[in-house]
Amino acid sequence: MKKQISLFLSVICLIVLAGCFGSPSNPQASEVSTSSTQTFSVSAEQSSKTDPTTPGTQEETPNSTIPKVTVQIGDKSFSVTLYDNESVRAFAEKLPLTLNMEELNGNEKFYFFPEKFPSNSERIGNIKAGDLMLYGSDCLVLFYESFSTSYSYTRLGYVEDVSGLADALGSGSVEVTFNINSTLQNAENTHYRRKFTLADGAF
Repeated sequence: MKKQISLFLSVICLIVLAGCFGSPSNPQASEVSTSSTQTFSVSAEQSSKTDPTTPGTQEETPNSTIPKVTVQIGDKSFSVTLYDNESVRAFAEKLPLTLNMEELNGNEKFYFFPEKFPSNSERIGNIKAGDLMLYGSDCLVLFYESFSTSYSYTRLGYVEDVSGLADALGSGSVEVTFNINSTLQNAENTHYRRKFTLADGAF
């Protein structure tokens, strides 16, 4: 009789223990863990969209504070819009310049300066006729044909209207003069003189 009672108690204990070990984990803890993972994922995604340090392509744009340049080739003149970067500022400080530019590849004229300029080269991909660029840190390049390239350049500016540019540059070496646009410069000088006069109370 005692053996039967002991056996019965043993069976009861085994059933109770099996129930304890087989119980599911806390659903609230599981839910919190899943929620934390989702929150982290969303936060990381938002961070990658808003972080200004995320690598990307940022194309330079013309700046109204940078003067326009006139390119004189023989009796033809072309207006050049410059971008806003350190290379352009260093180049503009040297103007006016008259350079004997050499021919290369039937699509560009180039000139090597004796000194180096600040540069920020990038893979351009597609050259457009009229692009003015810096190759390396000392080679000025004026393109008169459009084509694809794997080379890297620093953007300086572009000729606004390329009509007649290729004919003016010709097929060999050519003398090219770069100068600050005198019309724009005179207009700016008049503007500053007007401001100065008004500030003094003279009309």
